[in-house]
Amino acid sequence: MSSFHKEGASLGCLKSSRLCILPLRELQGNFCVDYYPEINLCCDGFNTSTQSSRFVDTWGNVLVPVNEGVSKRIIRTFFESGFKDALNEARNNEAVAYNPIISSIAEFAFRAMKFMQDWKNKIFPHMEEQGIASVATYSETRDWIRASVRCIAWHPNYFKIAVAGVDDLIRIYTDQPAVVPILKGTTQKWIACMAWRPFTAAELAVGCQRGICLWVMDNNMHITRSQSQAVFLKYNNHYPITSVQWSTDGNLLASASIGNTDIILWHIDKMQSIALKRVGPPCSLLKWSPDGSCLFSATLGNVFRVWYTERKWQPERWTVSKGHIQSACWSPCASFLLFVTSEESILYRLQFVEEQLFKSDCEQKEALPLVDLRKIIVGERELGGKPQALAWDPKGLFLAITFQDTDCIAIFSTTIQKYDLTVSPSSFLAGLGKEYPSYICFQSESHKSSNCMLTVGWSSGRIQYVPLMNL
Repeated sequence: MSSFHKEGASLGCLKSSRLCILPLRELQGNFCVDYYPEINLCCDGFNTSTQSSRFVDTWGNVLVPVNEGVSKRIIRTFFESGFKDALNEARNNEAVAYNPIISSIAEFAFRAMKFMQDWKNKIFPHMEEQGIASVATYSETRDWIRASVRCIAWHPNYFKIAVAGVDDLIRIYTDQPAVVPILKGTTQKWIACMAWRPFTAAELAVGCQRGICLWVMDNNMHITRSQSQAVFLKYNNHYPITSVQWSTDGNLLASASIGNTDIILWHIDKMQSIALKRVGPPCSLLKWSPDGSCLFSATLGNVFRVWYTERKWQPERWTVSKGHIQSACWSPCASFLLFVTSEESILYRLQFVEEQLFKSDCEQKEALPLVDLRKIIVGERELGGKPQALAWDPKGLFLAITFQDTDCIAIFSTTIQKYDLTVSPSSFLAGLGKEYPSYICFQSESHKSSNCMLTVGWSSGRIQYVPLMNL
């Protein structure tokens, strides 16, 4: 087992090195960019608040609440939400008055299921069913439960961006903003992650409450009115899905669930799946290296692993001193992995060379502290603290970091050499008024612009594009 360098301990091989500090210069400007669609989910006609969404069906039509028969409601609940929710529907007071026998059977079945679940949770505490609060805890999206923008995904090969909102709708934008396809469905709830399949025009994997919605879209599609264009991927007890990642060649889809210890590898074309099994806490986060040689996985505990694809998926196990891995990202050359934890204001790095962890003169392999992220005040702005998410641009020039409790984005310049990574403070970015960044990512290398395009989903629902090349 590899060792992890604890915060505050001696730096071993880097005794003379100093940690990079947070940037002190604010990045200002209008950042008007041609061809990029203007997106604001709170101004979107399809957007619905959490209060009103209970009266919006899967087709997006606003419904007038009507009296529905008990039996029909139980059947509908079963198909929409599953057996457990249907039992709860059959146990309520209205169902008791309607048919006491059915209600009694439902009550007995519910108590039996609860008894078995309680025993299972005592024997396997990590297998306890995870609710929506747990998804928010381990999400890279800040305030995921209430975030207007829950996830953003740029297509790796085309000028196409998918934006998921709190209303469980996914909007697809291109450089022709007059047409905005909408993806929706009964199984598409609690959207926590998305990933476009490489080398295909319109295949999108969406991590949801009960599994993965794999959308195969028609280029002429406007609004999906059924799930005939979606394949729903399910694996035993593998939900809710909190991370999906495609391999670089697009052949494999990896998924992680905070309710299951296994990582599932889906071979979509063959309709096959295999599980990478390990004992311990469930997996929360996956990051595939750009060269396809390694798959990083973080867990709900202090353990994380690096799986080697060309070594028959043999992993290397690491531990952090406290908390869990909050976010991670690979360098474009796959030589470096950066990560932050939920409890420390430090950015760490791991170094890789030809699928081997870089071996220095130190006796043990180490994750080395790289940047001091402790909270500071610059003018009237607060910056830093416990980190929320990382994003590294595909050219390896800029690194962006958001934080759990402060509202600015820290931007660093990065220089990658074969055996070295240099990080220096560049600037920080603030939103409008009381906005804070919910989600950040970089666009894949685009033919539309030579800039490194940072994409920010603000808490207001506004999407902002920030070109960084000329900082």
